[in-house]
Amino acid sequence: MADIAHEDQIRADERDRLKEIELTCRPIFAGGGERDWGVHQKRVDDMKAKAVAGDMTVSELRAGVLEVLRASRPVFSGVITGGGSGHIPRARVIEAAILKRAGFAALAEKSLGPACMEAADDLRVAHTLDLCRAALQHEGIDAPADREGMVRASLTTHTLTEALGAAVNKVLLDGYQESPATWRSFAGVRSVPDFKTATAIRPSFTGSLQQIPPGGEFKHGGADEATTQYKVDTYGKMFSIDRRDLINDDLSLFDSVARAMGQAAMRKLSDLVYDTLLSNAGAFFSAGNGNYITGADTNLSIDGLTKAITAMLTQRDAEGNDLDLRPTRLVVPPELQTVARAVLESEYIAAQTNLPTGNSLRNAVGLEVEPRLSNTKKYGSKASTKHWYLFAAPAASPIIVGFLNGQQTPTVEFFGLDQTVNKLAVSWRVYFDFGAALCDPRAAVRSKGEA
Repeated sequence: MADIAHEDQIRADERDRLKEIELTCRPIFAGGGERDWGVHQKRVDDMKAKAVAGDMTVSELRAGVLEVLRASRPVFSGVITGGGSGHIPRARVIEAAILKRAGFAALAEKSLGPACMEAADDLRVAHTLDLCRAALQHEGIDAPADREGMVRASLTTHTLTEALGAAVNKVLLDGYQESPATWRSFAGVRSVPDFKTATAIRPSFTGSLQQIPPGGEFKHGGADEATTQYKVDTYGKMFSIDRRDLINDDLSLFDSVARAMGQAAMRKLSDLVYDTLLSNAGAFFSAGNGNYITGADTNLSIDGLTKAITAMLTQRDAEGNDLDLRPTRLVVPPELQTVARAVLESEYIAAQTNLPTGNSLRNAVGLEVEPRLSNTKKYGSKASTKHWYLFAAPAASPIIVGFLNGQQTPTVEFFGLDQTVNKLAVSWRVYFDFGAALCDPRAAVRSKGEA
C-alpha cells in the first residue's frame, strides 16, 4: 500500500511539473507584427521540450523564457514628444500615471512636473493593465491577449520596471520625510565610511587657545577622555508586488506598504536615538557632569527650567573656561506639553510681591514633544511622564547620529521577475545604515522632574 501511495504522489508531482511548464511556455509572441516572433517562439518551444524531457529544471526554463523576452526587444529611444510637453522619457510618463492611479497625484506633479502629468493623462489609464500595455507598445512588443500573459511580459520591460521602481521610491521617501523626527533639532549628524567603530571628539573638549610669545612653540591641545565611540548598523526589509495585484488593478501597495515602509524607516531611526538617550550609557546624565538636576524644584515650571538653563550656561572646562553653550531646545513627553507651552508661550506669570509679572522665559528655547520619552511599554523604567530634557544646538553634539557615507535616507533596490524565481512577483529591498551615541554631556541637561 505504501508503494502505491508513493507512486501516486510521483504521478501527481509530475502532473504539477508539466502544468507549470505549460504555463511558463504559453505563446508569448503571437500577433505577428514587424518582428520575426516565430524565431523567438521556437527558442521557447525548444526549451520546453528539454524541460519536459527532464534536461532542464522549471526554474531554468523560467529564466530562459525571460531571457528570450529581453532578446526580442527592439532598440527604442525612451522618449515621447508632442502635445507641448517636449521630450519626456516614457518611463517617467508611466511613473506619473502609476502614482496618479495609486492616489499620489500631488506627489507626482510635485516631483515630475505638470508637463509629465499632462502626458500621463493622455494615456487615458482606466486600469493598471493599460499601463502594462503602454509599456509593451513603447518597446515594440505585441501585448498578449490574456491578462496574465500581458502582465508577465510587461514586467520584463525596462519601461514598466523602471517606472514602478521610481514610483515606489518616491512614495517611500515621501513617507520617510514626512514622519516626525524631533531628534533633528538637537542631534549632530555625522558621516562614517564603513561599519567599523568610529570616534567623535566632543566639541567642548578641554583646552583653550594660549598666547604664543615671539618665537615660542605651539602647544598641543588635549582631548583626553573627550571622545565618543559609535558605529552604524544596517536595518532593512523586503516587499513585493504580485502579478495578481496588477491584474486586479490593486495598487494599494503604494500606500499600505511603500509609504508605510518609509515611515517605519524613520520610526526605527527615532527609536534608536531615544533608546540611546534614555539608556544613559556611562552615566552621561549625572551630578558629576553637572547636567542632571533633581529635587522638588526640578519639575517643569519657570523655576525648574531656569535651573536647567543655568546649569548649561555655567558649564566650564577643567581649567575654569566658560564653554559658551546656549540651550536651544526643550524636549518633553506628551504629558508635559501643556505645562511646557505655558512656560514658554505665556505672556505673563502669576503676580508676586515687588516682582514684575512678565514671563522672562517666554520663547527662551524651542519645544519638541516626544512620545517615546514616556513610553514605558517599549522602554520600561527608563521612560517617565515627569522627566524632561534641555539641549544645545546640533553643532554642540549632545547626541550624534551617524549615517554610512552620509546617506540620510533609506536605499531602495528593485528586483525583477528573473531575480525572484520562487514567486511571480517583482520585489524591492529597503535598507538603511545608521547609528547613534551620546556625545557631549555639557550640551544637555536632564531633569528628573520630581513634583
